[in-house]
Amino acid sequence: MPRPLPSRFLLLLAAACGAPPVAPGPASEPPQVVLHGVQLQSYEAERLVLSGRAEQMTYQRSEGLFTATDTVLRFPAPAGARPSPEGGTEVRAPLMEGSLSTRQLEASGGVVLRSPEGVVARTPRATYDAPAQTIRGREGVAAQGQDYSLRADAFSLSLPEGTFTFEGSVETVVGGAQ
Repeated sequence: MPRPLPSRFLLLLAAACGAPPVAPGPASEPPQVVLHGVQLQSYEAERLVLSGRAEQMTYQRSEGLFTATDTVLRFPAPAGARPSPEGGTEVRAPLMEGSLSTRQLEASGGVVLRSPEGVVARTPRATYDAPAQTIRGREGVAAQGQDYSLRADAFSLSLPEGTFTFEGSVETVVGGAQ
């Protein structure tokens, strides 16, 4: 005749079969897509408006959100601009996060912008607004041109015009820029 199981064994078995413990804090879903060595191209109608590459890109299809690392974006030179060896505007950043639905992108981690005229600007963070075709920074910027350098509190870069606007306190050194 079988012997009944001891009650402490039943308690141990019931505890082992219970639901697994839940980790504290909000649960984050893994990305739906992870891409490595990504080549990027964006078009408006048949016109190329952006190209580039990213070391890695994650994408949440349901929200239209993406994150890209070690990214370089290139915007064509403005229509009618004189040809330059630099081509169009280039933006480099260790991290870029954005939304396909709003067409906004935030670059961070030390952003470097290079204009078609060769102006190089460095800022901690910049925001790209695709509908407005602008790149803005509000955390300070240091820029260097062929014969000048400057620091400013904020900047705006108009991609159609290819021009920087520096705002707030602006300090400029002309000639002999380092």
